[in-house]
Amino acid sequence: MATVIERAREALGDTEFPVDRNTLIVCATEHGGAADDVLHAITVLPEGIYASLDDVVAGLEADDERGDDRGTPESGRPEVVRDDD
Repeated sequence: MATVIERAREALGDTEFPVDRNTLIVCATEHGGAADDVLHAITVLPEGIYASLDDVVAGLEADDERGDDRGTPESGRPEVVRDDD
């Protein structure tokens, strides 16, 4: 079975960088159909601009090494605020 990091790579493979964390969430949801665990992993990344997919993966690996003590989203999916106007 693929790891969260492998599935995040797949879900974000078509993303144009640089992007911020909220854009990563939108891209993973809309383009990658990412599973809840992948969306949660992206949601708990530090805020900031990610220059490449490798930067995202490095952040995911760092979270994995630290252990995620922030819990999982109660709804199973993070709330994404979009401005489509």
